Amino acid sequence: MSLESDGAATPKRPRLPAEDPSIHFGAAAAADRISALPEALQLHILSLLRLPSAIRTGVLSRAWRDLWKRRWQDDGNSAPFLHHHLRPCSSPSSKKLLECLEQRQSQGRRGRLDRYSLLVDNPAMGARQFGRYLDAAASCGVEDLRVELPEKPPSPATPQKATTLRFPFPAAAGPSLARLSLRGIEVSGLHSRAARPCSFLEVVRLHSVPVDDRGLARMLALCPRLRVLVLHSCSALRRISVTAATGRKLSSVTIAGCSWLIEVDVAAVSSLRSFRYSGGFLSSFYLPENAAFADLYICFDAQRSCNVRICQKVFSDWFESRVCSKLTALTICSNVLFVVSSLPNGISYAESAKMGGDFFRSMTELQLLMLDMKAPELANIYVFLKNSHCCNLERLFVQLPSIHSGPLVDSSDNVGVEPPEDVLENLKVVKITNFNWNRSELQLVCFLLRKASSLHKLLLVTPSLVPLDVTGTRNEDLLFVGEAVANGKIILSELDDAATQPFHSDVFAEF
Repeated sequence: MSLESDGAATPKRPRLPAEDPSIHFGAAAAADRISALPEALQLHILSLLRLPSAIRTGVLSRAWRDLWKRRWQDDGNSAPFLHHHLRPCSSPSSKKLLECLEQRQSQGRRGRLDRYSLLVDNPAMGARQFGRYLDAAASCGVEDLRVELPEKPPSPATPQKATTLRFPFPAAAGPSLARLSLRGIEVSGLHSRAARPCSFLEVVRLHSVPVDDRGLARMLALCPRLRVLVLHSCSALRRISVTAATGRKLSSVTIAGCSWLIEVDVAAVSSLRSFRYSGGFLSSFYLPENAAFADLYICFDAQRSCNVRICQKVFSDWFESRVCSKLTALTICSNVLFVVSSLPNGISYAESAKMGGDFFRSMTELQLLMLDMKAPELANIYVFLKNSHCCNLERLFVQLPSIHSGPLVDSSDNVGVEPPEDVLENLKVVKITNFNWNRSELQLVCFLLRKASSLHKLLLVTPSLVPLDVTGTRNEDLLFVGEAVANGKIILSELDDAATQPFHSDVFAEF
């Protein structure tokens, strides 16, 4: 990843000494001189960069990874980060806050805004005054703008008043804007003939924004440098289609909770490296076959239906095109496991090895979101591990259902599939949450203990630190797990371990 800037002096990644070309990353990190600079000087360097470039300095060293956030600390009225929460009868008043914001425009570089957050919780706020806040922020060169209108359920005492506030796009997007987050507010001006492209806008996050399919397509067309698109709870969307022209730089797409969405088509976006989806089954679902994905998150939270055939086609194409050869982190739900294991022309282990048993050669982390956990689900896990042949897997996370759909006793004890062999030789960390000691869960734990020869840590997050008397569990499984607990191979905990979290643990935490 290279650094980009607006032409100003930009720190470059330190080169390795010429006299020692074989030096490895660990030694380079130990000799890191940039991190040895005084903190004030480090922050001063960051203050000379535009926001996107400041964020990318995280590749310089581990110590710089989150340093760019520090320049947002509020140290007075001239701080590069401001948050205004506008309430009725607030102190200071909305008028005073607006005056302070407008005064910054005359302060030059000292009045520049990296980030501005505006939360409008005042039904009396007029469109003209709201526009003045946005204009002042744009004049201060804001690079990260967040505008939110909180959603409040109406009550008989205080009926909800329809708001007239709208975010004018791209008119309110200043010339320096790089990141835009909108929540609960309508967008206007998208189809105006006077609309001009936002030349620096790279990240767009929309939460509960009533933008329709045509409006979203127009927004994408006005963002030629867009890299990251996040859509959360945008209920007006039915079909999301990104063309090669509007998504030529798009590298990350996240879609969650868009309840009326029936189609996602990003097949033309070969630049995609990250795709995250959480929602119902789609009637049409197309991902690029020529993209080199780094991480994927797919969770269908609805019950299985006839749309399974659509998903079968998607995943069958993946096996044929090897789009996951560079994938490092994968999160899928049990519905996806069912889809993969029930492919009509499923790939056998031998065929997988012939096509490139390295299909998931780069994947080091797998997270399984289980909507249920009984014999069929355990069989699907076995089939997936066998067919995907993820021999470099190091971290496995299994999230079991917190509330089971039925009794803990399986109606059928027969898994029907033999556990795979020699697929977990590099597995080092396993974490299973909501562990309830039922038969299928115990069988999974026993399988991992027996097959993961390099296992360092197996953490079970469970409401009961002692085995429950669940009908159907086998005594030999309980004894085997009990011995592993006694010798420290298994760690039981009632609380989730914050230090051991999957890559996608905060994928939807932005909002």
